[in-house]
Amino acid sequence: MKRGTIIGLSLCGLFLFGCHPKPKVEERKIPRTYICHQTIEKIKVDGILDEPDWQRAKPLSFFRLTRDEPQTHPPAESPASGKLLWDNNNLYIGIEAKDKDIWATIKEHDGKLWQEDVLEAFFKPDKNKPSYFEFEFSPKNATLDLMIPRGGARSFEYMKSYESNLKSAVKVYGTLDDWQDIDNKWVLEVAIPFSAFKEVVPPPKLEDEWFFALCRYDYSVYLEEGVELSSSAKLSRLNFHLWEDYDKLLFQK
Repeated sequence: MKRGTIIGLSLCGLFLFGCHPKPKVEERKIPRTYICHQTIEKIKVDGILDEPDWQRAKPLSFFRLTRDEPQTHPPAESPASGKLLWDNNNLYIGIEAKDKDIWATIKEHDGKLWQEDVLEAFFKPDKNKPSYFEFEFSPKNATLDLMIPRGGARSFEYMKSYESNLKSAVKVYGTLDDWQDIDNKWVLEVAIPFSAFKEVVPPPKLEDEWFFALCRYDYSVYLEEGVELSSSAKLSRLNFHLWEDYDKLLFQK
């Protein structure tokens, strides 16, 4: 075989087997784990997170979601901090949401609260089952609770027929529904009975894992775009229902 032919074949082999780019492997998101501590004392649901258990709980910051993909997860312009606790009967949520323009007009239960200032909590108790849960809370302490059998499978009217029997309280530090002043924050405290999840899972035991995200719509005259969406989970898209990106909730002492 001639020398030129050998070199040509060698270069061809190098191109075919050594120089072409490797197929791109999509990066798999590794969820963060939040330790949900069991309470030592009784939690009073009054919108004041002053119990020692709340003081010991680790805070979760919220990340701003944008129209860009992939998300870069900058801190929310309107900061919020969330915590979770549990006891034998309830899952507790505490959120402090900084807000210069606090407003809400919807008063009825199961209204479309996401159209105004709202804090939300999503829980996926069993990743092997399609069902998950959504809870929403307004500064007026209006609530919305939904059991979603499978994303896209049921109407809003069907999903809101579910009742969790949760208890919530809100404290507003500012003037509600006055856009001409500057408010400070609003604080939410919630107790969701574990019986609310009975269609999917029994009450959790130590070391059980759920998946969750705390989320927020903040509508404000002080925001450049008028609204900011944020989440405690680093969602890869602008979609609060993207449970595959939720963080782990680990039940411990």
